[in-house]
Amino acid sequence: MTSTLLSTLARAMFPLDGAIPELVPGIVAAIDGIAPRALARFGFVDLTAGSCLMPLYYGARGAGRLVVNDAAERTAVAARALWGGVSLDWTTVERLVTTPAPRLRPHVPSFHFACDYLLEPAADVFDRLYFAEVPARAAPAYRYLALLWAQGFAMDDDQKFPVLMTHDPAQIAELDGGWWDAYIARAAAPLEALAPVVARINEAMGLQRPGSVEVHCEDLATLVGRLALDRDCVVAVNPPTNGIDEYVVDDQIVHSLLANRMIPLTRSRETPAAFWEARVRAALQALPRGAHALVFGGDGAMTLNACRKVWQAYGPIVHEHPLRRRRRDAAWALVRRG
Repeated sequence: MTSTLLSTLARAMFPLDGAIPELVPGIVAAIDGIAPRALARFGFVDLTAGSCLMPLYYGARGAGRLVVNDAAERTAVAARALWGGVSLDWTTVERLVTTPAPRLRPHVPSFHFACDYLLEPAADVFDRLYFAEVPARAAPAYRYLALLWAQGFAMDDDQKFPVLMTHDPAQIAELDGGWWDAYIARAAAPLEALAPVVARINEAMGLQRPGSVEVHCEDLATLVGRLALDRDCVVAVNPPTNGIDEYVVDDQIVHSLLANRMIPLTRSRETPAAFWEARVRAALQALPRGAHALVFGGDGAMTLNACRKVWQAYGPIVHEHPLRRRRRDAAWALVRRG
């Protein structure tokens, strides 16, 4: 049952590189062992929600409270859609994509600043969906669909956008890489590509039944102290293990599309280790006694033993699952606040 539900929800989530989705079945099994029997009392607080898979799972299970946060704007776009309560209408999608000049909110054509990464037809479909003039309650779903449409052109194994060396389809087809044919076909037939995505989003939305949902887009260190956490909650704490630059470098094209301008890369002034430790400590410090944190360590700037020392300063590790990452010891764990 759990694996079927997770598989259904995963089909609607924003695609990210990394191995978190494959870890989720084991994580939720461990959390279920400590969660209240009445999930209506249970809160799942994801301070680094990423693709939203774990909040989606607990939303479908009827958790009493969900908090979905990530410093990356694309997660807020996803969360506002998935818990917005208004599903996508296929007739509207068809109209927006095919009408010669649909009414859109004022914007800079995305192709004007993203032409190194998106063909003009692909950028145009993004704009038609993201800037659509639709009822305010429905807008988040169409913005998320636009985001998934654009992300579908990040076709290498690490979900990065290939640089377009030319805009001539015949020349693109001659390039090496193995995925240019699929790139061109997707751009040329948007409705065929969008139809299954619409179905997957609507299916995941239809499964959601949380008691309440809060969506934030903040640094977890500034948010966690305002959340009024209680002991019947699990707080997921997984700041990027190589520093904030993982957000701004990996997602530059996506966040430029959302900002409607090419945003410059930024660099964190904190070292990766200082960045990670400050945010993990802030989250664990904010937990009330008896509450649990889901934490990850060893796969970035710090060794697993160094991460354990940070966790154990706030309470015992009640469950740990070992991982192997790049020839290093790593693990995810549940820590109970002491």
